[in-house]
Amino acid sequence: MKDRRSSGSKMLNRQKCILYMLEQAGRPVARLELTKWAFLLARETASGGGPAFYDFLPYHYGPYSFTLFHEAERLVRDGYLRPMTAGGRDAWESLNDSASLMSALATVVRRDAAGVVRQFANVPLDDLIDYVYGRFPWYTANSRIRQLRARPAAPPGIYTIGYEGCSVDRLLDGLMRRGIRRIIDVRRNPVARRYGFHKASLDRLCGNVGIAYVHVPEVGIPSDLRRNLDGPDARARLLAMYDAELLPRQGGAIAEIARMAAELPSALMCMEADPAVCHRSRVAQAASSVTGLPVQHLRGKTCGPDSN
Repeated sequence: MKDRRSSGSKMLNRQKCILYMLEQAGRPVARLELTKWAFLLARETASGGGPAFYDFLPYHYGPYSFTLFHEAERLVRDGYLRPMTAGGRDAWESLNDSASLMSALATVVRRDAAGVVRQFANVPLDDLIDYVYGRFPWYTANSRIRQLRARPAAPPGIYTIGYEGCSVDRLLDGLMRRGIRRIIDVRRNPVARRYGFHKASLDRLCGNVGIAYVHVPEVGIPSDLRRNLDGPDARARLLAMYDAELLPRQGGAIAEIARMAAELPSALMCMEADPAVCHRSRVAQAASSVTGLPVQHLRGKTCGPDSN
């Protein structure tokens, strides 16, 4: 087990909030139950759980956060959570004994988190699910229990998205809301520090929610050309060079991207939120010239929830 003092100092406030809700419950809490509490904290309270709280997407039993579960695994490794079984369900129990961790949470977040626990801690899980499903039917779109809202299908087009500023949950939720069925990753090297955007992780998470994932590295910009971009002028020069020298060599890759986009609603994905400063806009225009389909940029700000 790692030293809890050092790991606690690096703990995110949203992780502390999850521990706080478990402490307020005073008992082991089913993972499905805690997920619903966190979702309601995010969607039905003034604080929303605080800045940079968890995002959610429709999954097998309603709203779910891949990021929350990923971070819970770290809390288990660091000795703050213990996985167990309670009432026949997978559950977590808080092992935290440091009030100083909780003191970093804003008063309004502690108040709202405690309020959610008081309101729902004694509500049977089936009734809690009914409440969430009734209030937020979009999150039933992938449910194994019942589906109150269908996933839309995007009209034919060449779509693009940048994940800058988005969690992977928020990105995937936004793409599902827009009816996108495939991500075409146009990064040369699909690695990222942010959880969920490394190629292997993104491929797995996409598969979990019924979105296909394809990597087309040929149309990416080599890493050595992206170094030392110290301002908009340098980036503009790079994109001009990409248009003139690199992209024209990738006719085969563009043809394959065009074929996939015409076959299934697909979004070309890279990092930058603004397509104007990202090579994906150039790739999209090239694919559009092959298919005749319009280009539509799904900017970073649109990868979050639009409605219930």
